Formats: sequence, C-alpha cells, structure tokens
Amino acid sequence: MKTKWHALLRGWPLLVALMAFGATAASTDVRVWGNFGRLMHTGDASAQVVLADAGIGRGDYGVGALAQMRGEIWVWDGRVLVSRGHDEDGRTEPPRDGDAAALLAVVRVGGWREVPVPRDLPQPEFERFVLEQAQAHRIDVERPFAFAVRGPVTALAWHVVTGTASAAHGARHALGHAASRRFTAARTDGVLLGLYSASALEGVVSHPGERFHVHFATSDDARSGHVDAYAVAAGAVLLLPVPQ
Repeated sequence: MKTKWHALLRGWPLLVALMAFGATAASTDVRVWGNFGRLMHTGDASAQVVLADAGIGRGDYGVGALAQMRGEIWVWDGRVLVSRGHDEDGRTEPPRDGDAAALLAVVRVGGWREVPVPRDLPQPEFERFVLEQAQAHRIDVERPFAFAVRGPVTALAWHVVTGTASAAHGARHALGHAASRRFTAARTDGVLLGLYSASALEGVVSHPGERFHVHFATSDDARSGHVDAYAVAAGAVLLLPVPQ
C-alpha cells in the first residue's frame, strides 16, 4: 500500500489529496498540495497553490512552506500567517496577494480534546505519547491526523527557510536548495501544531522516513517556523481531534 501511494503521489506535479475519513479518524479532512519527497529529490519548489485559492476557513489547521522556499506557513483555525525568510526574527505576517505554497497540508478539525502531559517528555517519548493517546481516544493511527500542544516546550530548535543557499543566511536546509534561519530556546511557552502522516502520506507531508511534521508559534502568533527538535514539559496540554 505504501509503495502504491508513493508511486501515485510522486507522479503528480500538483498534488491535491482530499481524504474524508470516518469517525475513527476523528472526522478529519486532509488536503495536501505538493510533495516533500519530490521537493527533496528534484529541488523543484515552484508554486503548487495560491494561498488565497486554497479554500482555507474556520476549523482548518495547517503547515507548509512558501513557493521557492522563501518562508514558512502557519494555519490555525482558518487564520493564515507566513514567516518570511528575510525576517531575522522569524516574525509572522498575513499573506500578501499572490503568495503561494510549494508545500501545504491543511486538516479540517471539528473540535479538540485536551490531554494533560503528565511529565517531561523528550521528542521520541512525546511522539509515542501522541500515538498512545490517539489510540486511547478512538483515533485511527493508520490514517493521518492533526495534533497540537499548548504550554511549556523545552530544547526547542526551529527554522524559517530563506529561499537561498547562501551560507550567509544560515545552514543549508534538508530540501537541498534552500537555506534557513535557525532559532533555539531552552524553554518557552507557545504552540506546536503537528501533522502525523501515517504510512499513506509519509514522505509526502513529512520528511521521507519520518511521520511527524511540526511547526511552532509563540503564544501571540508573532513568530513561527518549522520545528527541528523539541521536548514537551509537564504541564503542557496535548490537543487531539475529537471523533464525531
């Protein structure tokens, strides 16, 4: 099944995947434009969808990257923000006319269930915690779903792609032709928004070989970007989509 999905998705220069899953998948609709694996292999970061044409509305949550890898995209409950690579602090702003995405994954969520994080969890343990809690709350972990975290995050490393490979603008990004501005925080309060790809969209909405694609935003949404590493502290709250 994984091979079939990957062959199909790699073959589409513009991917628009609409999947309406049943109640066991928390009634989420996942819409995807672009393909992470194709970006990595070809370096083609051309526009796949104009943000204004993506049909984003209330209940939509998403993550992505601007065309030509010139910044990151954050979508929270229908509000779209972009952080541009030329901004030295990773600050966000509303999208401009014509802004487009090279990669965008948007999930429709009908409601969130709050699950307290009981102890400090490094990233691998937290990812297991997400899957355990998802299963406990009737979410099918064989299918993609969104999740979020509110509260204290530690050992945070995140970046905003700059759209240039120049070393003067930061380290070279894993997509091959983009560089990035990198940021760290030993501890901060903010929001993590993630998409679990499951096997169907592994390498499409996430790095090949990984199944979690996570972005960070400060509590006031003033700064945002793609997360490279993190841990979640006790007292944070995991948000999982509510089955309907």
